[in-house]
Amino acid sequence: MELANLWVAQHGVPDGIRVAAKSDAGAILRLLQTAVYTHLHADWHLPGDWIGAPGFIVVPKPERTTNSNSLTAVLFQKQGDMVACLAATPDPLPAAWVRVAAIGQAEKGEALLAQMMALAVPALQKQGVTQLAWLTVDPWPNPWLPELGFYRGSQIETFVKEDHRLPEVADVPGLTIRQVYSTDFAALEELEGVSFAPIWRQSAHALAVARPQSLSFDVALLDDEIVAYQLSAPSDAGAHLVRLTVHPEKHGLGIGSALLKHALEYYHRKGYYAVSLNTQVENIASQKLYLKFGFAPSQQRLPIWILDIPQ
Repeated sequence: MELANLWVAQHGVPDGIRVAAKSDAGAILRLLQTAVYTHLHADWHLPGDWIGAPGFIVVPKPERTTNSNSLTAVLFQKQGDMVACLAATPDPLPAAWVRVAAIGQAEKGEALLAQMMALAVPALQKQGVTQLAWLTVDPWPNPWLPELGFYRGSQIETFVKEDHRLPEVADVPGLTIRQVYSTDFAALEELEGVSFAPIWRQSAHALAVARPQSLSFDVALLDDEIVAYQLSAPSDAGAHLVRLTVHPEKHGLGIGSALLKHALEYYHRKGYYAVSLNTQVENIASQKLYLKFGFAPSQQRLPIWILDIPQ
């Protein structure tokens, strides 16, 4: 965070910079529609869902003084447009993601981002966050992030499948697959905890939010114990496999293959044959499974930036 602190030391903090309030929702939406730079994290939440979180920072436009007493002037002055905003929130702890970012002015973008980070990171630190991640779908933040203390942690690559062919998959004794129940989310959060590093974990709350937006959401049970799940969403091209998680102690039993085939057969019954998914470039085991099912790497890769936050 050297640059963020330097900017604050040299230029001060913009007037009015603060944590977003519920009353800012309209101004934030207008900023997202008009800003030069925008970022929305790919998750199940709307930007407004994060308003009120300690890491949601806004920079209001300086108020213009006016001598007019007209109703139009008074209403306009109360409208409170924004110059920039940044939402960095955990779900679950101890990792957080940059969920929303918008900067209205290109010429002050680097300074505004640094100033917002200078307020957001201490708030995250107080919450117990140890890492802040940013998946930069658009490249505009990339030149600035190293100066803010971020480093490249990984890359995400998209794999695609556009045919209906499926490999033969052996039956797994004792395995059953069913749709998720609302009572499953706590067990799925535990499964996430043993399967992934903190930045990749999904909370029970996030999975509950995802359920009504999903195309399919299934759990796999081995001898009546949840050992895996898959979560899929509709996409512009067809279906997108958002998550396929198998308990690490159950790898090698064919559970991932059985669950993936089950999901693909469901897509096909619904008329979806174009399927996409994202995976980390270093996750060779997952890539072997996807290649077996006819997925191919698209060569489209996006960086994951990480900021370590000491406690």
